[in-house]
Amino acid sequence: MEQDPKLAGTLNTQPFQADKAPTPNSTDSRMHWTAIVRVRLVLFGRAVRPHWFQFLLLAILSGNIGAVYATTDFCQAYMAGPARYNIYHETSYTISTSFLVSFGAVKAVSNLITGMLADRLGRRFMHALGWAFGILLPVMVIAGKNWATVVSANVFLGIQQGLSWTSAVFMLIDYATRRNAGLGVGVSETMGYSMQALFAVVAGYMINTTTKNYQKDPFYLVLSLMVLGLLISLLLLKDTTHLAAAETLQYEEADNAKASAEAQAAAAAAAENGGKLPKEKVLQIVKPDSPIQTFVRTSFRKPSTIVICIAGCMTNTMTGLAWGLFLKWMMAGQDGHWRAFTKYDASRVLLAYSLTKGLCQFMTGLTSDIIGRKGIIVTGLWTCCGALTILSVSGTYLVSHEAARATFYTGAVFLGFGTGLMYPNLLAAISDHTSPRGRPAALGTYRFWRDLGYAVGGLAGGGLRNATGSFGETMGIVAAAVFLVGCLVLLVYKERMVPLKM
Repeated sequence: MEQDPKLAGTLNTQPFQADKAPTPNSTDSRMHWTAIVRVRLVLFGRAVRPHWFQFLLLAILSGNIGAVYATTDFCQAYMAGPARYNIYHETSYTISTSFLVSFGAVKAVSNLITGMLADRLGRRFMHALGWAFGILLPVMVIAGKNWATVVSANVFLGIQQGLSWTSAVFMLIDYATRRNAGLGVGVSETMGYSMQALFAVVAGYMINTTTKNYQKDPFYLVLSLMVLGLLISLLLLKDTTHLAAAETLQYEEADNAKASAEAQAAAAAAAENGGKLPKEKVLQIVKPDSPIQTFVRTSFRKPSTIVICIAGCMTNTMTGLAWGLFLKWMMAGQDGHWRAFTKYDASRVLLAYSLTKGLCQFMTGLTSDIIGRKGIIVTGLWTCCGALTILSVSGTYLVSHEAARATFYTGAVFLGFGTGLMYPNLLAAISDHTSPRGRPAALGTYRFWRDLGYAVGGLAGGGLRNATGSFGETMGIVAAAVFLVGCLVLLVYKERMVPLKM
């Protein structure tokens, strides 16, 4: 494992290496790993304890953000389509899932903007601004008279989710510190996606396919959640930019020591060759990049962060499929095989997906803080590939409705588990490859590419469904792409996790 140069000379950077591979009956090995987990939790607790109330508020706000998204997207999936229960008749799957495109594209840009402005304007300001923009979403949907208005309203959902959730992640990492990034992000993702799961079921019980109330009643709930988030962020939440600045000073001290050592080595080499060491070469080591430079480096120059951005985009492509095409497949049924799912069954399948995705992220984030990111991320991608393959094959060929429903539940659980393995650890991997000073811009860059996956899922999923005429073939094509991305991460990504000090 590559050592983090930021910690050279300042920490005990020798990672634990067992003398022998642990065996199932090795009590010492079990006790040692239990001790490592305990130490990791103690380090996390020490970092968070002075700010426990603020950390709790951010966890609650993350849950609120997830509840808003689930209620909105579940109801919108019922608004447009070719069926009698749809409000707006649209035969094209590309058009009926276009709400994901406007949402995903705007959220991606909002993530990037948040990363660039979080240090300048403050994390709390960006968080509250997101909730303020979000209030316009339910107002537009409730008042909307056509599908174009509903799709346009998702612009404000994208702004709200991008500004509020991204800034919440920044603040949670500021409290947890980079050493505990996986665990800090895991708390946010667990709360957010657990509430997504629960509120998908709530939305399922609120809507009525006879009265077609999808555009009214649930969005009064969304409006209440938006106002609640805004009030909490204005009245109770505190900014964390000063904590990031303090952490930055620590890493800059390590940077200066590293720069001095590298300068001495380069000067010795230059002296041997009769040359002169440029001062800029040393200063470049410690000088922070601009947000634009960070975007370019993270997206196009650094192989490890490039593949993480690709994996993130693929992850939310699958999320877009789950809330768009997958849900529409359940609503439509498979001609000649199994009938359409009821709204209750469809919401429970999404519950199985989102709840599994949410609950496992705390532990997967903790685990990656101990053993590293790569193995968990690759395992997550290939698990999702297997889940999509199961859904593709069984959904196409099963005849029994009960068998199809059981298989969809199973596929949803595996898809949620695979996504849960990746979500906190992709963010933590970006944090590992970034200094605290450049962290907001780098995380904003990653979240830009990740959430662009919603738009890719909406466009590619709808386009493939129109082209192939088959939900199953569309899922199979995406499964193959997910497998290839897993191979790419395995071959290219280099571990740079902050080692556990023992």
